[in-house]
Amino acid sequence: MNEVENNEAIQATPEAATETSVETPTQEVETAPPAEASPPSEPSKESPTGNDRYNNLMKVLGDIPETPNEQLISDIDEKSIENLPASAKGLLKHLISQQRVVQQQEVDKLKHRNETLSQREERIKGEARKLIQNRAELNRVLLDPKFQAFLKKSNVPENEMADPFTKEGIQQRIAKGVSEAMTEFQKPITEAAERARQMNAYTEFVESHEKMKNSAFKKDVLTLIENRESENRPVSIEDAYNMVEFERMKKAEETRKAREIKARAKSNRKINRATMSSSNDTGDPVPKWVTEKGYQGARGNTARILYLRDNPKALAKLRDQQKNRR
Repeated sequence: MNEVENNEAIQATPEAATETSVETPTQEVETAPPAEASPPSEPSKESPTGNDRYNNLMKVLGDIPETPNEQLISDIDEKSIENLPASAKGLLKHLISQQRVVQQQEVDKLKHRNETLSQREERIKGEARKLIQNRAELNRVLLDPKFQAFLKKSNVPENEMADPFTKEGIQQRIAKGVSEAMTEFQKPITEAAERARQMNAYTEFVESHEKMKNSAFKKDVLTLIENRESENRPVSIEDAYNMVEFERMKKAEETRKAREIKARAKSNRKINRATMSSSNDTGDPVPKWVTEKGYQGARGNTARILYLRDNPKALAKLRDQQKNRR
């Protein structure tokens, strides 16, 4: 059987192939060594994408000035753009488009950050209100009249207690110890609850009064409260708010009146000057044409003098006017 027939017989019967592979010695075949696992490929630095590519392109342009050259910008017109090659115009358009994309991304990031901060602020405010409510509730329980009566009843003076070696005396001293401990326990809670209540009332007042969001107005209110406390004349925030508002309204009204008086006085001065000028013009015994066109070849004051010399009536009228002004 030749070699071709042997191969066909081996392929026809798997058993024969197995036997043949066992009985026949295998030939050594050179095989390539298994390829080593290559590390995960890193993005090519030669072909960056997105913002990196945009930044690399901008670096090629060189240093970008922080502020544009006003002279250069003013010299650019439609012809300057039209004379650019088509490739340069296309490059500029796409760079501007990419710049807008990057700017919008930054705006979106800032918007998202502001929204996150706003949500966090609302959450903190909610937690603060809840804490205040919890403290107020605990304080309400501690200040319950029945509980306070129990503490007072348990706080019996030592000389009024029974013998400490009796059951009654032991119970009285235990109750007194509990009463003293509860009194010390509730004191800081009551103080904290009162501070929290005041802070909550202040926050609600600020949020419900638009003028308290003005830093100057708010400062005036707080300063008034501090000054009144230092003078042992405390005032509520609502009263301080009304007092500051009234004071500001009064100052604004005084400023308005002073401005009106000043404007009225200025207007009166203008009217008086106009009236005096008008009366002088109409009462001047020397006609205007004397000084404007001249008299006997002279102009100005010389023309007036010559006219008055030749017109005794006009001179007499001028002298009467001068006497009346005195």
